[in-house]
Amino acid sequence: MEVTVDRTSLKSALALVQGVVERRTTMPILSNVLIQAEGDRLRLAATDLEIGIRTELVAEVNHEGLVTASARKLWEIVQEAGADEIILSASNNEHVEVRCGRALFKMTSLDPKSFPAMPTAGVDSQASDKERSHLMLKASVLAQMIDRVLFAASQDESRYTLNGVHIESPDSGKLRMVATDGHRLALIEREVSGMRLTRGAILPRKGVAEIERLLKLKEQDGEVELIVEPRLAWIKAGNTQVSMRLVEGEFPDYQAVIPKSSRYEVVVSRDLLEAAIKRAAIFSNERFHGVKLELSGQTLTVSSITPGLGEAKDVIDVEFSGNDFTVGFNASYLLQVLAALPQGCSITIGLTDEVSPGVITTPTDSSYTYVVMPMRL
Repeated sequence: MEVTVDRTSLKSALALVQGVVERRTTMPILSNVLIQAEGDRLRLAATDLEIGIRTELVAEVNHEGLVTASARKLWEIVQEAGADEIILSASNNEHVEVRCGRALFKMTSLDPKSFPAMPTAGVDSQASDKERSHLMLKASVLAQMIDRVLFAASQDESRYTLNGVHIESPDSGKLRMVATDGHRLALIEREVSGMRLTRGAILPRKGVAEIERLLKLKEQDGEVELIVEPRLAWIKAGNTQVSMRLVEGEFPDYQAVIPKSSRYEVVVSRDLLEAAIKRAAIFSNERFHGVKLELSGQTLTVSSITPGLGEAKDVIDVEFSGNDFTVGFNASYLLQVLAALPQGCSITIGLTDEVSPGVITTPTDSSYTYVVMPMRL
């Protein structure tokens, strides 16, 4: 194999596969990227057996071939390359040479035949057309939906059904995403023409994170293709495809934890609340990150205290009508949802008592709901 490729294009392609590559694994081949030179294309593939990614770029192929190389080391080489073009060559499956200007690197390679097979959407699938859900949607819409819910997904691997993002189509032409870790829940819904998802599915958190990274790195402004089958899902964006195994099991009945109404409603500036929480959280407990919200008249006092360390307090104006009220929340849970909402918007916090869930919504996005459990302080 011998191929000449633009350094910037190769750097972008390698950036896409980095998140999937396993750096610590009992299978050395999973630390490698599969490189295929064919026709006028250079194709790269990486997988951790659960998530896979394929991408391709235009290249000058002098000799076709298939090799593997350490994804991390190849990325580092291309990062530091001082030339505009990179030459990859291999005469066998034992070594890969990388030339950039006067610099020469010789990397150990593993047999590409040992690289795990990766299913291709609609080609290797055994699902019938009735079992397959297929839709096209704007990349910007999908990226926003992921950004608004992914942070709420559980990172506890033992709670596997919560370790992902649930997608479903509650009504024809609508796509809904839900994520929860048992302490908070994020839900977003968007109208998607031609939407038909016959059954709900749980996309793994890592896979959804890779989709989000792909959309940001590629700066997609067109449409992307989403395919969901009983066991697998794919996302196609331009010349890149991400595949993933779905999380098995039933997603919990999230509708049961969303309050139908709240006793109090507080309207507050997102920016003012975020700043106040950040200041108050300086003295919050490092383990629980609790902050106290005290409502009185038209003001909200955000405070925290850690014995032996200190205390903090900040006061902001809000729209509120009701009796004085105090409730505690995990500051991180509040800051994460505020970071996902647009700057300059106002939010509404629905509260009932010190032990009932709080509900955060915003008039700028009526299809978004965030539910968070309070904590005793």
